[in-house]
Amino acid sequence: MRRPALLFVPGGKVVGAVTFDITDGKIATVRGIAAPARVVRLSDAWRQHEPEAPLITEW
Repeated sequence: MRRPALLFVPGGKVVGAVTFDITDGKIATVRGIAAPARVVRLSDAWRQHEPEAPLITEW
C-alpha cells in the first residue's frame, strides 16, 4: 500500500515525516515520525533516490 507523505528535509537530511491513510477519499489517519533512530533510515532512502526539487522551500 502506498500512502501520501510529507518529508521534512533541511540540508538533505530527513528530520521528520508525516504519513496519511486515505479511506473513501478522505484522510482517515495521520502519523508522524521524528525520532532520530527512526528517521535515519528515511535519510538513507532519500539519498539513494534522486528526489525532485521540493515544492515548498520555506514556511
